[in-house]
Amino acid sequence: MTPVPPRGTGAAERTAPQPAARWRSLRGRATLLITGLVLVLTTATTLAVWTAVSQYLLVQRQRTAVAQASANALQVERGLRTRGLPPPDLLAQLPRESGSTSLLLRRGEWTTTSLSVGADDLPTGLSEAVVDGRASTQRVEVDGGVALAVGVPLAGIGEAYFEVFGLDELDRTFRALSTGMTAGTVLLPFAALLLGRWLTRPALRPLEEVSTAAAAFAAGDLGARIDPHGDPLLVPLAASFNGTAQALERRVLADARFAADVAHELRTPLTTITAALAIVQARREHLPGDAREGLDLLGHELGRFHRLVLDLLEISRSSGDGTPAAVESVLLPDLVERSLPEAVAPVLVVEPQARQVRVCADKRRLRQVVVNLVENAQQHGGGATRVTVSCTAQRGLVAVDDAGPGVDPAERERVFERFARGRGGDRASTGGAGLGLSLVLRHVEAMGGDVTVTDSPDGGARFVVSIPREDA
Repeated sequence: MTPVPPRGTGAAERTAPQPAARWRSLRGRATLLITGLVLVLTTATTLAVWTAVSQYLLVQRQRTAVAQASANALQVERGLRTRGLPPPDLLAQLPRESGSTSLLLRRGEWTTTSLSVGADDLPTGLSEAVVDGRASTQRVEVDGGVALAVGVPLAGIGEAYFEVFGLDELDRTFRALSTGMTAGTVLLPFAALLLGRWLTRPALRPLEEVSTAAAAFAAGDLGARIDPHGDPLLVPLAASFNGTAQALERRVLADARFAADVAHELRTPLTTITAALAIVQARREHLPGDAREGLDLLGHELGRFHRLVLDLLEISRSSGDGTPAAVESVLLPDLVERSLPEAVAPVLVVEPQARQVRVCADKRRLRQVVVNLVENAQQHGGGATRVTVSCTAQRGLVAVDDAGPGVDPAERERVFERFARGRGGDRASTGGAGLGLSLVLRHVEAMGGDVTVTDSPDGGARFVVSIPREDA
């Protein structure tokens, strides 16, 4: 049975910036906002420019075509009235600066200057409108391309002049314009992305410095400070933060020293009391029944007191001077097996893929973690039923299952606090000072790991310790 990996991450992983986290940061969001704004403005500007320029070019082209067709129609009309030239000769003399094709309808006969463009290419509606005396324009399709047909009525009844202008050049202009504007719309946001990253760096650097230092301080690095690097905007903020951090560091170290001093002072009278109790216990059989019962109770409470002193010393050692864990390569199944208390001996299950898994851990701390979890299960969870060693691609996992009622989801964060016990139930009524799980959390985080509590498949609680693998 493979335990569920913890949802959180260790201290080492929390300090490593992930790509997605970088974009969720204030700087990343500001950069994306600038990029999105540039994209919207660029798209709107491109559409506006495209609409204006394309309409302008099309209108100008249409005006030029109408002007040329009207001039040519007037020249044809004069030629028919004065020179007496046949229609083909008249059409051949017309100027065609834009490479257009001329068509003439006279006395029911069509004359054209091109073999590829004829009367069949003109829409019927356009021809009828021009013959009826209304000058008209219409876009038509000629030889697979788009063209503009302009019709001008002549003075004679049923006579009309048509000129067809190819729009291939305008179409090429439109394609080049659209390609350039599309490329600019696509590339400009990427340039804005780089520019936004560059612009937001000095503006948001003070906040990033504060965020980084605060995260390090919260992860247990009491020496985390902000270096202003001569930035005038960051100097007052750095001074305020560093002063607060230094005061907190002094307070934490003072508390740790106080706990250590108290624990050391208690060890001497505790040793004396333990020795005296041992002398009395040696004569237990000579004591009356009530005295023996009181003696047993005193021995039990003295054991709890001794455990409390040891836990206080361990906490002061783990947090008093900020000494990092002595991390080394550890064969996880072997260490877990040697750490299990002989008096308890819960079932040890090692998954096949985890038999040779090695983790980066402090042997002393990891051994203490296993002992504390098993003892926690014995005192508060009806006994440890199983200890499972498994692994993922990145982590080595140790899960301790107990036979108790489990831990309420609302209490799963609180149980790792100092002197904390569950509200109600067996965990609140059993003995213990409430320091064991707090030490577990401290030791695991010092090794770059994490510990979580969830439901056991057998119905009790399951504590899962996650430690980085050596090969990861």
